[in-house]
Amino acid sequence: MSLTNDLDQVDYFPIRILSEQTGVNSVTLRAWERRYGLLKPYRTEKGHRLYQPQDVDRVKKILYWVHLGVPVGKVKSLLESNQDADLEVQHEDAWQAWQQQFMDAVIDLRQSKWEPMFREASKQYPASVLLMRGVLPVLEQLRNQSSRLVSRLALQSALSDVVISMTDLSGGNLLQSDALVINLDNCALMSRLLCWLKASSSEQFFCMDGVRSFADIVTLYDALTPKRLVFVAEDMSQVEAEKWLQQWSSIPCDVCFIGTGLWLASQASNDLDKPWRVFSDLAAYLN
Repeated sequence: MSLTNDLDQVDYFPIRILSEQTGVNSVTLRAWERRYGLLKPYRTEKGHRLYQPQDVDRVKKILYWVHLGVPVGKVKSLLESNQDADLEVQHEDAWQAWQQQFMDAVIDLRQSKWEPMFREASKQYPASVLLMRGVLPVLEQLRNQSSRLVSRLALQSALSDVVISMTDLSGGNLLQSDALVINLDNCALMSRLLCWLKASSSEQFFCMDGVRSFADIVTLYDALTPKRLVFVAEDMSQVEAEKWLQQWSSIPCDVCFIGTGLWLASQASNDLDKPWRVFSDLAAYLN
């Protein structure tokens, strides 16, 4: 569609706004349009895409179906038939097949196969769906299989680099960050995945490695004063987590901890007025 009257553009907004209001990045929105015909934006004379408020509702409906596990290629028919939750059909098999193919490539140490799979899926699905339905289940399976240690470590290292290369940090200002993601693990993958997930949102997330003490945290907060602190420590033991939480003092911002050890330590704490929230893992945080 194209616009010929500038007055008609009053109710229209660019793809950036649609991305901010739905949490779906622009690359995915364009893929949904070109490959699957899920969106039909208007075009200016220069070819810029323009959207209307009903497009926000449509994207949310698309998200509803893909969160259920429906392959994006099958969503259009569901939208056109106006099916609702009472008629929903789970499409777990598609994601299970993706997981198996992805994990087979990881086990075979074939980054040349699993990396294109990841990059292609990141264009078709919102990051949260890809993580919850695809990547995190594979990482969990690998973590539970001691015989797959080499494959898991190779994936964690390589995927962290891939995610960094896909994260648009242009124009970012650390001094104006909304959230500071502090990695307390030896592996930074989960922290990188979280920052990648938030890269297309209106919030600015920055990842910090190398923090080893509460004094480091205080120094970072005093220098940067972020609105939120998110600590990721999925490998931290409960004993070590208890020490972290015991030395915690109030910092005037929203604070989240992510990690099983931290969650267990929080549950065992007698402090009923906790100045923070704790999630057992990244999947629980995303939910």
